[in-house]
Amino acid sequence: AKQKQQVLVIDLDPQSNAAYALGVNPAAPGTAELLMGENPSPLEAAPGLYVLPGGPNLTNHTIQSLHPEDLADLIEPMPYDAVILDCPPGNESLERLGLVAAQVTLVVTNAHPFAIMGANRVMGVLETYRSKERRGPKQWALVLSQIDERRALDKEIPAQLAQRHSDIKNFTVHQDTNLAQAGAQQVPLMDYAPRSRSAEELSAIAQWIMKTAQD
Repeated sequence: AKQKQQVLVIDLDPQSNAAYALGVNPAAPGTAELLMGENPSPLEAAPGLYVLPGGPNLTNHTIQSLHPEDLADLIEPMPYDAVILDCPPGNESLERLGLVAAQVTLVVTNAHPFAIMGANRVMGVLETYRSKERRGPKQWALVLSQIDERRALDKEIPAQLAQRHSDIKNFTVHQDTNLAQAGAQQVPLMDYAPRSRSAEELSAIAQWIMKTAQD
């Protein structure tokens, strides 16, 4: 029998949203302790899926002052088939740790102008890393999330961004009550509503990531 793949989620968000959404204790020792040189035990969220929670300790001065490659060095010897890094919005020190450690990156935004400004900034950082041949992802995609085409901005912005960033892969995840309910109930979407529109859209993103990581 084929051995189940082992996946680690590293939550870099001081609010620990990824840990909470995956149903593990968001206050347990996790990413902050790892970055401080300790050896926290990842929490098992599901068979083969482990989580290092984020939390407010990620904002302490020592972690904010780390070299951008420090997390990449810690991840390199880890015995997982895949490591998922959940970066926080607006904290550039933690964001850099995640970006430099990543092989493939999803830049996720909604149609709000401020969110799009943030996404453009991140893609500018990624392009700088790549052009200067620095450590970090060589491939990334733009993901427009929570899109409801009944709203004027949501209808116009995706086409504009796709045209502006025609050189990179673009995905859209539409607003879907199935996705919201699955998250609220901490049930995997593929168990809650595997035939839903959002399940198809997220599956397409996952397939692109796997193919890109193998290339």
